[in-house]
Amino acid sequence: MNKLILASAVTLALSGCASQLQSLGLSKPVPQTLPAVQVPSDATAVGPNEVKDEQWWLLLNNPQLTAIIEQALKNNTDVRLAEQRLNEAGAQLGIAKSNKWPAIFGEFTKNRNKPTRAGNVPVFGANSVYEDNKLVLGASWELDLWGRISDLQDAAAAQFMAQGYNLSGVRLSVSTTAASLYTRVRVYGLLVKIAEETTESRKQALDLAQQRFNVGLTNELQLRQTESEYLAVKAQLPDLRQNYAQAQTALSILLGGNPPPIEPLQTDSLTLSKFVVVPEGTPSDLLLRRPDLAAAEQQLKAADANLAAARAAFFPTISLTGVAGRESTDLKNLFTGPARIWSFTTDITQPIFQAGQLQSQRDVVLAQRNQAVINYEAAIRKAFGEVDDAIAAQMQARDRLTTRAQQVQSLQRTVELAQKRVDAGVSGQLELLDAQRNLLNAQLDWAQAWGSQQSALLAMVSALGGGFKVLP
Repeated sequence: MNKLILASAVTLALSGCASQLQSLGLSKPVPQTLPAVQVPSDATAVGPNEVKDEQWWLLLNNPQLTAIIEQALKNNTDVRLAEQRLNEAGAQLGIAKSNKWPAIFGEFTKNRNKPTRAGNVPVFGANSVYEDNKLVLGASWELDLWGRISDLQDAAAAQFMAQGYNLSGVRLSVSTTAASLYTRVRVYGLLVKIAEETTESRKQALDLAQQRFNVGLTNELQLRQTESEYLAVKAQLPDLRQNYAQAQTALSILLGGNPPPIEPLQTDSLTLSKFVVVPEGTPSDLLLRRPDLAAAEQQLKAADANLAAARAAFFPTISLTGVAGRESTDLKNLFTGPARIWSFTTDITQPIFQAGQLQSQRDVVLAQRNQAVINYEAAIRKAFGEVDDAIAAQMQARDRLTTRAQQVQSLQRTVELAQKRVDAGVSGQLELLDAQRNLLNAQLDWAQAWGSQQSALLAMVSALGGGFKVLP
C-alpha cells in the first residue's frame, strides 16, 4: 500500500452523520473536511480487517503487553462497574417486557371470628365461632391500546444497548490506558538507564580529570567544567526516578495489582511501529461504530421512546381484572358447587385534572430527548475531531522519531571525533563535554519521541473505536 487517501472514506461517514443530524432537526453542520494522508513507503499499515474483534493489541505482537491488558480488563473497577450497569439495564429490560403480559396471582385465606356479647343489642348465636375459607386465582392486564407499554419497553431495550456500548467504551479506554502506562514505564525506565550510564561515565571522566589536575597535567578550570557536567547529569536522576516510580504505581492501580515483569526498553527497540490507517473503500459507517457514538445513538432512541410514552399518558388507561375461586364457611365444602365465586372488572381511567402534571412530565421528557440529540451531535463532532488529530499525530510522531534517531547517530559520531581530538591534543576537554551533553539530551529526546509515537498509535486506535466491533 503506497498511498492512502482518507478524505473520501471519512467524508462519506461525515455525510451520513450530517444527514442523520439534519433529520433530527439540527441546524449546525458537522465539519466535512479532513486532510488527505499519504502513508510513508516504509510504514507497516494496519487496517480494520486485520483486527480480531476488540483485541487490537494483538496486532502489536507483544505477549507482555497482551498480558498486562488482559489483567487490566479482568481486575479494573471501571470495567467491573460497567458490567454491573449492563446487568442492571438487562434486569430493567426484563421488567419492562413483563408489563406486556397479564399479572396472575393466587391467594388462600382462612379466617375465624366470634361475635361480641357486650353490645346493647343481643347477637343471635353469639356463642358460636364462624369460619371463612377462600381460594382465589386472578389475573389483571393493562391493554396497551396507545403503545405506552411498548414504548417503555423500547426505551429499556435502547438503554440496555447503550450500556452495552458503554461497556465496550470502558474496555477500550482501559486497554489503551494500560498500553499507554506500559509504554510510559518502559520509556522512563530507559531514561533512568541512560542517565545512570551517563552519570557513571561522567564520574569516571571526573576521576580522571582529578588525577590529571593532581599531577599538574590540567588546570582547575577544566576540572570544574568536568565536575559541573557530572553534577548536571546526576541532578536529572531524582526527577527521572520519581517519574518512573509514579508510572509504575499508576499501572499497578489500573491493573488492580502488581503487573507482570516488564522487559526493559533498549535503544535498539526505538524503531517505527505499525501505522494504523483507514483503507480506501472502507464503509462510511466505520466511525459511527465507535462505542461512544453507538451509545449516544441508543440514548437518543431511548429518549424518543420515553417521549412517546409520556404523550400516551394523556390517553385513557384500560385495565382488565378477572377473579375465579372458591369460598366456604367450612373447609370440607370449599370445592362443592355452591362454593364457586368469580368476578370480571373493566377499569377505564381517564386523566381529567392534574394541575398540569402530565404536561410538565411530557416537557421533562422532551427536554431530556433534546439533550440526547445535543449529546449525539457533540459525540459526532468529538469523534471526527479525534480522528483528525490522530491522523496528524501519527504522521508527526513518525517524522519526529526518525529525526531524533538521525540526530543521535550524528552526535555519537561527533563524540567519537571529539574524543580523538582530545586524545591527540588538538582540542580541549570542553569540546568533548559539549558533544557528550548534546548526545545525552538527544538520547533522552529520542526515547521520549518513541513514547510519543506509541501514544499517537493508541490515539488512532481509540479514535477509530478500537477493534471496530459492533454489538449485535
